[in-house]
Amino acid sequence: MPVHGPSLLLSSVSARSAAGTGIRSVSFQVPGGSVHGILGENLSGASEVLAVIGGFLPVADGTLTIGGIPRRFGGSAEAQAAGVRVIRGEPSVVPHSSVAENIHLGHETSAGGFVRFGRMNANTADLLTRFGLGRAVDPAGRAGDLGRAERWIVEFCRCLVAERSVVLLDEPFTGLDARGLALVAGGIRRLSAEGVTVAVATHRLDLLRQVASGVTVLSRGAAVETVALTANTPSTEQLVRHMTANIQVTPRAQHEELEPGPVAFEIASWTAQHPVDTDRSVVRDVSLTARRGEIVGLAGLEGSGISELALSLFGRTFSSRVSGTMLVDGRPLVAATPEESVAGGVGLSTAADLKYDLNLIGGIPSRISAGMLARLARLGLVDRDRDYRTTDAPAFGLGGISALVGRRGGAGSDAGSAGAGAARGAAAARTTGPGDQADGAGWPAGARRHFDALRTWLDLPLGQRPVVVVLDHPTAALDAARVAVVRDLIVELSAGGTAVLLASDDLDELLVLTSRVYTLAGGRVTAELLTRDATPAGLLAKMMG
Repeated sequence: MPVHGPSLLLSSVSARSAAGTGIRSVSFQVPGGSVHGILGENLSGASEVLAVIGGFLPVADGTLTIGGIPRRFGGSAEAQAAGVRVIRGEPSVVPHSSVAENIHLGHETSAGGFVRFGRMNANTADLLTRFGLGRAVDPAGRAGDLGRAERWIVEFCRCLVAERSVVLLDEPFTGLDARGLALVAGGIRRLSAEGVTVAVATHRLDLLRQVASGVTVLSRGAAVETVALTANTPSTEQLVRHMTANIQVTPRAQHEELEPGPVAFEIASWTAQHPVDTDRSVVRDVSLTARRGEIVGLAGLEGSGISELALSLFGRTFSSRVSGTMLVDGRPLVAATPEESVAGGVGLSTAADLKYDLNLIGGIPSRISAGMLARLARLGLVDRDRDYRTTDAPAFGLGGISALVGRRGGAGSDAGSAGAGAARGAAAARTTGPGDQADGAGWPAGARRHFDALRTWLDLPLGQRPVVVVLDHPTAALDAARVAVVRDLIVELSAGGTAVLLASDDLDELLVLTSRVYTLAGGRVTAELLTRDATPAGLLAKMMG
């Protein structure tokens, strides 16, 4: 392992993903062997920067230089051959193999044609000690028994064994408790001490200050500033201003002139556990309200819990372990299935693939729906490492959940005449529009689900529409024309008296569409804001916790 890892240099790099996100003319430098932060809100381009360095996203313009050598990777395999490793999302392990076998995967110690497990165990023990685990983890123990933070340490050790000189981490602090955060932060510092150049994309500024010596701030695909980072400088306020520097808020919609009606939806002390890691709460003691004809934002960054909250409100879609109270039009609703939620006046639209990763077929990660998850559980437990071979179809087709509509009670019963009239006028004016925008043709599959759900709800008579609808990131990855179509449909639905809960990380969308916003971080509500008084920087600061 080199004393110092290779330096990274991006010079006016531009790239664009198939989803339409990207970066433009980004420039910054990372000294070899240091930890560098990449800070930005969810649409900033931070993940795209890592994708470019890791070979997942081709450079369209500009130059990427690693260790003084210009690189233009044709794919992630070429980047790995150059010593680059990208770790995104969940740390991965082979559950039935030992910790040592996982760390040495693909780089097993052998002699005379035989794997030397004793040497691998000894090397693993040394690595674990260097990363602060000491004897807390047995090198010969099952990797599947490790906690989330320990699995991150396995990933870090794997990088050293494979001699990766550049390691890129995308949101490594998500879903960790205080002990886990300290362990992972220490692991990142250890990688740097071992000579590895590390880039960390995260919105957790507090943790970034603990590990990074410098930070590049991105806003809507462009680098705003690269500065040295200490425990106190630059200030959080200054960095947040940079993160929102390129966000242009469009004029507020006319729907805010309509007075919302009575409270249509309310939850109190709402808590949801992770569907597999049931000891981990992803939604914590959330209380909120939404009135008829009101669009209320659920605002949060990666790992905030806004999507989990949205799904948990609809028939245990996210998890069977949900607690708290829900009132719809003042009546308690306890819905164990999506059908019961629909009957109770609640609708959901999500682009998410509502399935969960389990090792269902011989230890191979497979994906199942929430309905099947509940059916496979025994006494409320699922063994992640068990072979759950089955030919049964899921109990309910969650892939089509966005098309479900509520036909009970309806949103129009208490809606004011102004709201009903606005809805009728908008419906009469709705046409196919230019091109393929307003009829949904040619849309990405996930976005098409939102479009179809909104049109289905709007085609119902006012008295048969849902009391409340929950929209999970309805405009993600859409171009400006399609975003405008979806936003118009949302405004039209609310004008008819339906309460709308909008889960989004798009600051412009939240400030334009909603009248109030609940910000979440770590699964908890951090603030309730009136958006007419909010700014992008102020909203983002609350979303960061």
